[in-house]
Amino acid sequence: MKGIFSNQSPAPVVDASSNSLRSYLMGKLFTVFSIFAIVCYMLYQTGRPFTQRFFLLPPTNFRDVVKTAMDKPNGLLAANKVGIKRASYRRRLIMGAKKPQLHSTLPLNSVNNETKQSTDNTDLKYYRLRVTNLDRAPENRDHFLMNIKPIDVNDSNRRKLFGFFHPFSYALGGGEKVLWEAVISTLENDHNNVAVIYTFTPSKDTSIYSILLGVKETFGIDFLRSDKEYLRDRIVFIHLSDKYSWLINGSSYPVLSMIGQAIGSVFLVVSGFQQVTPDVFIDTIGVPFTYMFVYAFLHIPIISYIHYPTVSRDMLQAAKNIGGLYGILKYGYWWALLQLYSLNIIWVNIALYNSTWTAENVMSALGWAGDDTEIEESILYPPCVSYDDYDFDKVSIPHLLSKEREKNIVYLAQFRPEKRHKLLIQHYKDYLQQYKGKGITQPHKLVFIGALRQGQDEAYVKSLENLISELEIPSELIIFELNASTSTVEKWLQTSDFGINCMWKEHFGIAVVEYMLNGAIPLVHASAGPLEDIVIPRVDGHALGKGKSRKHLKVEDDERSGLFFKDVTDPDYNKASVETYPTLTDMLLNASSLTDVYKNKMRENAIYVSREKFGRGAFTAKWDKCISEIVVDERENREKRGTVERVY
Repeated sequence: MKGIFSNQSPAPVVDASSNSLRSYLMGKLFTVFSIFAIVCYMLYQTGRPFTQRFFLLPPTNFRDVVKTAMDKPNGLLAANKVGIKRASYRRRLIMGAKKPQLHSTLPLNSVNNETKQSTDNTDLKYYRLRVTNLDRAPENRDHFLMNIKPIDVNDSNRRKLFGFFHPFSYALGGGEKVLWEAVISTLENDHNNVAVIYTFTPSKDTSIYSILLGVKETFGIDFLRSDKEYLRDRIVFIHLSDKYSWLINGSSYPVLSMIGQAIGSVFLVVSGFQQVTPDVFIDTIGVPFTYMFVYAFLHIPIISYIHYPTVSRDMLQAAKNIGGLYGILKYGYWWALLQLYSLNIIWVNIALYNSTWTAENVMSALGWAGDDTEIEESILYPPCVSYDDYDFDKVSIPHLLSKEREKNIVYLAQFRPEKRHKLLIQHYKDYLQQYKGKGITQPHKLVFIGALRQGQDEAYVKSLENLISELEIPSELIIFELNASTSTVEKWLQTSDFGINCMWKEHFGIAVVEYMLNGAIPLVHASAGPLEDIVIPRVDGHALGKGKSRKHLKVEDDERSGLFFKDVTDPDYNKASVETYPTLTDMLLNASSLTDVYKNKMRENAIYVSREKFGRGAFTAKWDKCISEIVVDERENREKRGTVERVY
């Protein structure tokens, strides 16, 4: 989308022949999609019983196969007996297991305890089906055999598998924080809930332990504690073959990348379901083109947590403004994608959005109308404080306000171009040249904090260092904290004056919330999540509610919770915004010029607003409600299946 906007120019004069050609193309596309929809409906009517039986029902003699395996020293199920019914067998094993996690297709540890060698998670032995030693023990044998049998839909002891499709569960960014908070909340919701994580791995020695350790160290969500074993044991990892990771990587496709990613995502979901098929499908990464297969052909209810609109009306308008044959073809491409997106999104049972901006853009793209109340009910802000982070409650607001702050501006973000670190560095150079003329005695330093995920991240950081050198900015004024621990990040946030976010149209901006919760005054771009949901005024002691002014133009100074800027490089920049918001350089100068009294008031507002909207338990409370609703949908869907299918 950014690429389209960046090439945007004043709308060209479109001649009659272009309009005629566009109308002809749209007519043909409409015909194609009408036929496609009819074919999908016919497949939906005739194919669902087959797909349900293929993925969910084991052979009639499955218990005999399992019993035979229980008498073997290694507990392995005969591969020739399992055949293509691997998914249904694994479901039954998980249903009966004392520790479902032992039926993951990833090794538990990165090092083999016997050989002391690194494990190789591509080894096919991790995919083999077996009855675990724990379930073969005499005291557990009968319980296991009882629970692998089909079970009534309304049985309160029926286990339910919640499939979290998140191929980069190990990446440890904002999206992954949503994933892991949702996982732990789902497991806490009911002791019969099992979380199935469909994921790639970054290396061959990645294990269940290494992923959960990263989650603990980055997000503070600790599944590894001894008192969390009852949760950890109900997390099943299904390893998606890493050689197929290119399928959902946009850079893998020189043309029609979104079509390629859409087809690739369906392939990955099918491959994951061939290992085990869940009862509820939860998409926390953004693979909307899989929904038709999941719901229409398997009748599995869907929760979709939407981080950004996959296709928007802005894309169509941008393509329409290009003109010529290229513009017509591009318009047709985006239009077709929008129809395909709409055709998939209608199957979602519960759609949740990470921000007002995301909700409004998705609804607009689909032609849905929603008032403030409906939008508010559909928004689930990303978790900013873990539900069991009781240390958070111990940090009082007076304590945060009394902390001595250093003259630092922290930028907590992944090292990616869209975060616009280079823009900040360039404006910081201007700031350094002007601050003395504004009566500022000492400049604020910049502190870049972020994780390095891949090789290009390291190259990006190197380019930032080169830019700093080219601009002759003293190296001691810009600090890099790479792959910092949670405690290190917290220390920076609680001892720094400001936190900054330079991204244009950040869909939410979880780092901005982190700033505010820790008392760092936010300096943000005036768009999307930071503007509409996060850095909002505190009026009469409370965060400004929805349906009220979001633009902060008439807000009193003592009600503000942060500062905003606009930049000429913004794709939607117009000169009128200069009168409303300062440039990035001017915002930095304004921030450094604030008195201690004014900063403390703004800091206080930021802390109160963030705690009210994003404090401990805010995410979990709404997520629990969604889980309770989807369980009802799952039961109702089962009751509509055939007599045999419903009990498996």
